[in-house]
Amino acid sequence: MRKIIALLAAVTVLGMLFAGSFLGALHKPEPHGVPVAVVAPEPVTRHLRTALDQRGPGAFELSGYPSEQAARQALLDRDVEAVLLPQEGRLVVASAGGRTAATVVTQVFQSAAQAQGRSLAVEDAVPLPPGDPGGISGLFYVLSLVIPGIALAVLLSRLAPGLGLAARLGVLAAGSLAAGTANAWLADVVLGALPGAFGGLVAVSSGITLTVALVAAGLMKVVGPGGVGLAALLFIPIGLPAGGGPLGARFIPEWYAAIGQFLPIGPGAAAVTNVVHFDGATLARPLAVLGGWALLGLVLLALPARRPVGRDVREVRDAFAAR
Repeated sequence: MRKIIALLAAVTVLGMLFAGSFLGALHKPEPHGVPVAVVAPEPVTRHLRTALDQRGPGAFELSGYPSEQAARQALLDRDVEAVLLPQEGRLVVASAGGRTAATVVTQVFQSAAQAQGRSLAVEDAVPLPPGDPGGISGLFYVLSLVIPGIALAVLLSRLAPGLGLAARLGVLAAGSLAAGTANAWLADVVLGALPGAFGGLVAVSSGITLTVALVAAGLMKVVGPGGVGLAALLFIPIGLPAGGGPLGARFIPEWYAAIGQFLPIGPGAAAVTNVVHFDGATLARPLAVLGGWALLGLVLLALPARRPVGRDVREVRDAFAAR
């Protein structure tokens, strides 16, 4: 009876963890620190900054740029989410970088312009592809890489438990490349959801899958079978919402976003977006995070295997029996 009660309690806590993490992060999106380039004299930028801070302190970070060309380049480099040209009545966004950010920025600045009796024309410099008009494919695509990574580590440990380190790494790398290539083919060629950069998408996808597989395999070696559950909890109910989910990291609680930038899911999703839609801009940080987690998994795999407690007890008992 105690085991049944413990099982029910564990399932309840697990459900609460999922609900608390996802709903806590995504139920009330509010912008914080959304960077916007402003092409205007400094007094105009300062006035806009003051007006926006009165409406929502810290929601936007306005930075002055000397020319439209420089501001547009910052948009393409993922340094800002939008470019505002107030004196020309224009706003430039990039919905492929985040539909939520583009929508919120458009609503806020159009509302401010209307309050002054002005109109604001909006240009989408990097629109979402026709195969992903809602802008949510990237999130679920990363999830489709996480699950095979965990499954690869689990199945390999079951099918070949005595495999050496080098051979295990080779199988994990080959499996990750196969999964990454297949998923990229579906997302790009078949569905058109993440089109136009098949080679880069294969590379990033394989890297994400391999990172997850290495961490899962390393945790299982050090912790035991429970390591796969730990990896799944870390990457799915924590990693996905902490990475911003479908909203983006700038629209979830700041403390959660701060955690998410050091977990592989959010940076992995950013790498996919930047490779597919922005010609590989700003990949250094996402790849550094993924590389750090992959290195951690590799170190865990290189540690001595965990010895089952039952085996230790049997060895001690046999030693006493031999005396």
